[in-house]
Amino acid sequence: VDIIPHGFDPADFQDIVPREKETHKLVIAYSGIFYEGITPKFLLKAFKKLTLENPDIALNIKLQFIGHFKKENHKIVTKLKLENFVEDVGYLSHKEALTRLISSDILWIMLPQGDRMFNVTPGKIFEYFGTKKPIIANLPEGISKNLIKEYGASFITNPNDVDEIKNTLLKCHELYLKGKLPKPNDEFVNRYNRINLTEQLVKIFQFYLKTE
Repeated sequence: VDIIPHGFDPADFQDIVPREKETHKLVIAYSGIFYEGITPKFLLKAFKKLTLENPDIALNIKLQFIGHFKKENHKIVTKLKLENFVEDVGYLSHKEALTRLISSDILWIMLPQGDRMFNVTPGKIFEYFGTKKPIIANLPEGISKNLIKEYGASFITNPNDVDEIKNTLLKCHELYLKGKLPKPNDEFVNRYNRINLTEQLVKIFQFYLKTE
């Protein structure tokens, strides 16, 4: 059985011009919706701990959410008093959402704990690969976690370990200040370029046509 994975379309990124940065802060962005246990709750709780333990560092980080940020998430932000650290961008066109991702410093993604998550691979992961940005990934064991590891420019934590996520934020901020945020494995990224995936599909068709 030949399996062609999902990928990203390089054409989506061709005309993207990064926005001029409005702040010196480390911008951590997420694009998408929240559903079935996918929640910013643990990230926000970790950030709250950061504001209490390392307030100067917290002031230099902005969490940016692109897409529908549910009322329940707004309530968490308000309860934790993080309004000055969180930006709810709202819905944007696909191109503008990509522009925001490209203009950020780090991307964030999470999947909840649970055996049924083992084989789940959000399409967003491949689009994230196309940005070549570092990724904070709060993930359980499974295919998505393994892919993010191979990507290389990643900071992986347990999805609901607040202390581990907080320490990851500290590490990312330190690397950001030093200009040493990691770069992805280009060979790995190219593997999920849809042009290359299409070439693979053509070769598979050609092989089976020859064997008929």
